[in-house]
Amino acid sequence: MSMPPPQQPPQQPQQPPAQPHQQAPQQAPPQPSHQQPPQAPSQQPPQPPNPYQQNPYAQQPPGAVPPAPYPQAQPQPGFGPPGAVPGGPAAGKRPVPGWLWGLGGVVVASAVWGGVLFGTGALDDDGGGKAALGGYRYQKNLCDTVTIDALKKRYEPRDTTDPTTHYASRQKGLDANNCSWSMKDRDAGASDYSSVYVYATAQWHKSTDPTGEFASLYKQYEDRSQPTYKYETKAVDGLGDEAYLVTERRDPSGDKELSSMTLAVRDGWFTYELRWSWYGGTSTSGTRPPSDQEAEDMLRSDTRDALAALKKS
Repeated sequence: MSMPPPQQPPQQPQQPPAQPHQQAPQQAPPQPSHQQPPQAPSQQPPQPPNPYQQNPYAQQPPGAVPPAPYPQAQPQPGFGPPGAVPGGPAAGKRPVPGWLWGLGGVVVASAVWGGVLFGTGALDDDGGGKAALGGYRYQKNLCDTVTIDALKKRYEPRDTTDPTTHYASRQKGLDANNCSWSMKDRDAGASDYSSVYVYATAQWHKSTDPTGEFASLYKQYEDRSQPTYKYETKAVDGLGDEAYLVTERRDPSGDKELSSMTLAVRDGWFTYELRWSWYGGTSTSGTRPPSDQEAEDMLRSDTRDALAALKKS
């Protein structure tokens, strides 16, 4: 009966081991302190995208998580993505691309070249709906280009000091030049009051194609005929795209003498007109107007020379 007391002491040492198992959960909090550093690197890879949002405070959470024993968390702001934060505002100061500078140079060069073409009147585009000026160049003084050498063989300037008058006009839709000569017959005497006037007109149609109305413009002269004067219009070839000769005859005494003749040429959107007019003197002056063929030959020759000169100038 004395045996039962000795068996109780062995059961008491088994209770202390049970307590360590219960204390183990109490020591768990310090263990996470050692496990947090490894978790910080696993959380840091998602943090670098924050600098792309240009938020300078996005780097504070990674810097606060790692403790002092882990220096690897501090160098991370020096990596590529975080380093882009100070460079973000400078994105607006990027250098201008080379192709943009090249484009600007082309625009400037085109403007300069266009100004040169506009100034010389050489702007020519035979397609695309733009003015087809045929290479005829605008002149500030048409008298310097048109010489009327054929007419000058028969006539001379009436006033040698100022034999010509001219004007020039440049508008948005039309450029125009005109030159006029006041002349007299070379065989005219001192008492001869006959006079000859020559007019040259060049027009650069820049907005409207004159093709559709050019023929009508000169055929309608016939509708102006009156009992004392009469107009006749005929087409001529060999000059430009189309050409017309308008003849005027006066009938003050019934002989229907030649009083004026006009030769008009259209070449593309460019038009040229040369007109000769004669005003007779007294019946005793001795000078008479040329024949129809003589007048036409002079106008043809001088018109052909003028068109060639306007392309060379």
